[in-house]
Amino acid sequence: MFTPIIDSLFIFSIITPIIGFFTPKKSSCLICGAVSAGGYIISMAYLLHILPQILTSPIRIPMETSAVSTSIVIDVPGSLMSLLALALGLFATIYSMRFMERDSGTPLYYSLLMAMVTGIVGASYSGDLFTLFIFWELMCITSYVLVGFRRNVKESVEAAIKYMLMSGVGSATILFGMSLLYGLTGTLNLPRIALSLKAGGEPWLYASLGMLITGFGIKAAIVPLHVWVPDAYAAAPSPISAIIAGASTELAVFVICKLLFFIFPVIKVSWMEFFSVFAVLNMVLGNIVGLLQNDVKRMLAYSSVAHIGYIFIGIAAGTKLGLTASLLHMFNHGLMKALAFLCMGAIIYRIGSRNLEDMAGIGRRMPITSTAFTIAVLGLIGMPPLNGFISKLLLFMSCLDSGMLWLGILLIIFSAVSTGYYIRILKALIAAPRDERLSDVKEAPILILIPICCLAFLMILLGIWPDPILRFAEESSSWLMEVGRYA
Repeated sequence: MFTPIIDSLFIFSIITPIIGFFTPKKSSCLICGAVSAGGYIISMAYLLHILPQILTSPIRIPMETSAVSTSIVIDVPGSLMSLLALALGLFATIYSMRFMERDSGTPLYYSLLMAMVTGIVGASYSGDLFTLFIFWELMCITSYVLVGFRRNVKESVEAAIKYMLMSGVGSATILFGMSLLYGLTGTLNLPRIALSLKAGGEPWLYASLGMLITGFGIKAAIVPLHVWVPDAYAAAPSPISAIIAGASTELAVFVICKLLFFIFPVIKVSWMEFFSVFAVLNMVLGNIVGLLQNDVKRMLAYSSVAHIGYIFIGIAAGTKLGLTASLLHMFNHGLMKALAFLCMGAIIYRIGSRNLEDMAGIGRRMPITSTAFTIAVLGLIGMPPLNGFISKLLLFMSCLDSGMLWLGILLIIFSAVSTGYYIRILKALIAAPRDERLSDVKEAPILILIPICCLAFLMILLGIWPDPILRFAEESSSWLMEVGRYA
């Protein structure tokens, strides 16, 4: 129908709840999780198989597209985003096989999770605005349901409604922006739009860009459109928080990068200034409000807002190096933040609390989880030799390259400020236990530890040996800045 990468996800998202219907409730979480994991493995294996071909030329489905037809373009930038989404989807599924065993309706949970990843992958590979919008909505709608999956918990339902209302407004704004682009160019195909807008300069072009940035910016947590983030991240089940923070929000930033550098480079000066302002706003609000939190999941949510600001620095630079740094930090932040939320979920699984004070001394009872949590936190700070250091260094270099030293200095300052609330987490992990109940706490189950250990290993590996993912990001930035490769 589309491509085996997407088709296998669609098929497994349909058969997983069917299998769950015929399996005993006690074992449905484990069996459906294993079936669902198979779909991710098949998609990822096929993506890695065709990757050498993609590096040479994009694969178009269908081969010939008209001005208004739907199309999938399997290219290098989309593969970078898809690889992240598939990996996090697989890890979240394995993790959920124990984390969600106490919940009912897990076959539907796995189906929704896979549909959400399908939306992320499909939107990454979209070759036209209509296909992009359809997969975007698939990702959004499933994420609303997953945030409020525990429907008996008031906090989850409230967060899901808030998230849905804000994101729904964003989707309508996106649709208006796309309609304006179609009116200006007479086509929905992204390469054709890019070629049609080379002259640029029309007021409606700026209106279209503003609507698209606003719509996607809600999901990307651009300040002040970020207000859904702390509620949704905190209330969602931890594997879902990991996917939303590590892949869904990153997709929104990726789409913004694709639109700016691929379609709107003709008005680059205007949006460079715009994103430098919002980079500062995100860094300031995310880091300062993060210092005030005692709920660790909300603290990590505000950390995500700050890291989106770091990514915007590369966009504001407007250069190939800046785009490379942004794409690299998107990928690295996805791994780091997913690891942090999964570690926090393991602690919640054992002690039933997200409060920083209740975690005091947990590191002595859960050494593997706490070590991985420490790795995630140090990576988010940007400590070498972890992967966060490499991408933050590139972001700073992009500021020097574009003559925006002041923005690079702010990056360093607010990275230092963020250390304040990360140290609070580390201090809680190694503190002496205050609660006698912690004496009975054990390490997380093996199915929860496997994804945690894999992500921690990837962070260390990509920090020591960043060449593969760095070259992937460099190639992706080249593709996004050269329309001729798609024409």
